[in-house]
Amino acid sequence: MRTFTSGSVRSSANHKISYYGFRHPLTEHSFGKYMLGHQLCEDGSLREPDNWWKGWDEIESLRSLGRHVADLEGLQANLFVYKVKLDDGEDTVVMPFKKDKLPSNWRQVDREECYNAIRFNATAGLLRHLNN
Repeated sequence: MRTFTSGSVRSSANHKISYYGFRHPLTEHSFGKYMLGHQLCEDGSLREPDNWWKGWDEIESLRSLGRHVADLEGLQANLFVYKVKLDDGEDTVVMPFKKDKLPSNWRQVDREECYNAIRFNATAGLLRHLNN
C-alpha cells in the first residue's frame, strides 16, 4: 500500500505493467510521424489511423519486415538505400555511393524509417497472432 502526502492511498505498483517506463517519448514521436506519413492511400484519400488493426495475413507482415531489415542491413554496411516509386508499386535500390540528384520518384531511406517500419510490421504481425 502506498500513502501519498495528500492522504490518498493506492495499492502497490509491484507487478503492474509500466507502460510509461516501457516506452520513450522520442521513439513514440518518431513512430507517430512515421504512421502519419503512411496514412495517405494511393488514391489520395487518408485511411484511419487504426485501419491496420483490421489486419492481414501474418506472412505479409513477415515479408515486409524482412524487406525493411534488409534495408537496415544495407545502411549498416554503409550503403545507400533508395525507394523508387513505380507505376505499379515501389522498388528498392541499394548502391555504394550517394546520388547527388535524385529523380522525383526516388527518395533516400534512413535508419529511423527502417526501425519504424520494422516496429510497425512486428506490431501488426503480433496483433494478428494475438487475435487468432
